[in-house]
Amino acid sequence: MTTTPQEHLLDWLRDAHAMEQQAESMLKAQAERLEHYPLLKTRIVKHIEETRGQQRQLVGCIERLGGSTSTLKDLAGKLMAFAQA
Repeated sequence: MTTTPQEHLLDWLRDAHAMEQQAESMLKAQAERLEHYPLLKTRIVKHIEETRGQQRQLVGCIERLGGSTSTLKDLAGKLMAFAQA
């Protein structure tokens, strides 16, 4: 089965979306443990917001190409983040 360049791009975007969700989960876990480091916690919270913005941009790109996010990849990423946290 031959895949088109657009299918390759959609796969890559879905992978990137799953990685951003994984990053968000990991950052949230870190932020919860940083009560004695308020400056670092503030920066991580800001990074979480940036990560959410990147997720929204990725979803927009995926949808413009006629695709949808991969629930399986998103779930796998969240499980990995949970294991790492």
